[in-house]
Amino acid sequence: MAKLSQQEMDRFLAQPRIAHLVTLRPAGTPHVAPVWFLWDRGRAFVMADANAVKVRNIESNPSVALSIATSERPLSYVVLEGQAEVTSEDLPQVVERMCVLYDGPERGAEFAKELLGEDRMVLLEIAIDRIMSWKDNE
Repeated sequence: MAKLSQQEMDRFLAQPRIAHLVTLRPAGTPHVAPVWFLWDRGRAFVMADANAVKVRNIESNPSVALSIATSERPLSYVVLEGQAEVTSEDLPQVVERMCVLYDGPERGAEFAKELLGEDRMVLLEIAIDRIMSWKDNE
């Protein structure tokens, strides 16, 4: 099983890929949600509605995992495990960067304004404790 190099992993995580965020419910059962994410200097950010299940879960147990995988060959994945914190620090800048990454400059900036105008968005900032990766042997 081949692992991604640090450079390959940084390139992989810079792409607009759908990730699956795993949080833990109060009873200890997993909750999985597909999310957009932003990789920034060894941290991952996810935006969420402040009333979302994932936010409530993190407030009671900050342990999370973020799984990102390709859907076509060559196959590869990265799993990030860590501790999430709910924050509003740098919210406008991070939401805009994330929306532009996924939707392009014009639509992304417009979508960010829509989301921020609703005044209910928060960020989930994930401090990474463990990284696992894998890639096809090409």
